[in-house]
Amino acid sequence: MKRKSTFLAVFAIAVFYFVWGVSQLISIKTQYSLLSSLLFSIVFTGLIGCFIPIHFKNRFRWSYNKPGSNRTAGYLILVLAIIFSTVLSGAIFKVVELKYSSILILKYILLFFPMSLGIGLFAFLLIPNTIQDWEKNKTKSILLILSISIFFFLSFYVDSLFQDIELAATMGFIGLLLGLSYLFLGNFWVVYTTLFIIMLVNTLADNKYDEYSFWVVIVSTLLSLTILTFDFIKNRKK
Repeated sequence: MKRKSTFLAVFAIAVFYFVWGVSQLISIKTQYSLLSSLLFSIVFTGLIGCFIPIHFKNRFRWSYNKPGSNRTAGYLILVLAIIFSTVLSGAIFKVVELKYSSILILKYILLFFPMSLGIGLFAFLLIPNTIQDWEKNKTKSILLILSISIFFFLSFYVDSLFQDIELAATMGFIGLLLGLSYLFLGNFWVVYTTLFIIMLVNTLADNKYDEYSFWVVIVSTLLSLTILTFDFIKNRKK
């Protein structure tokens, strides 16, 4: 069972990268057409990013959270990650300068809730449950942190279609901080929420999704929420 879950996890990550890269390539080739939006927001973030790790969670009886070892250190690292990625980077100040309307901010929230959820589920649910017993083994704990960091690095290197190594390195460092925080907190939802804030602020600062289809992000959000809701209902009955 352990070998099977490990193989499926690695295969799922490979599919995750492949579809992300293909959707980005199609977006560029078609100048962000409706097809590319559907592929990215429905297939990639909803079906692959959300459904697959949650399906594995139920199939192999994983859990979202693990016992925390040092909550104070975990929260301090999360604060450091937010400061580094939003304040020191200048992203939060750019967002203020752009003076977004409420409806546009809502669109970005609906766009990046499912996207960050997909990344978070792979990084803080699939990977920690694939590297078993890391809570009791220092070597595996280090492996966990490095695996999450490398996952973030490769994710955003693929996102840039292997063009922006600086972005990938920055996200790899943020992944390192988030992975270290998860190690101390063991709380998926807290670490994921931090990731969502970081991605939302930085994407608002980039200001490149203003024309993204509103109905596509609504459908994508509803799809991810539906998957989460069914998971909660299913596990509540147990």
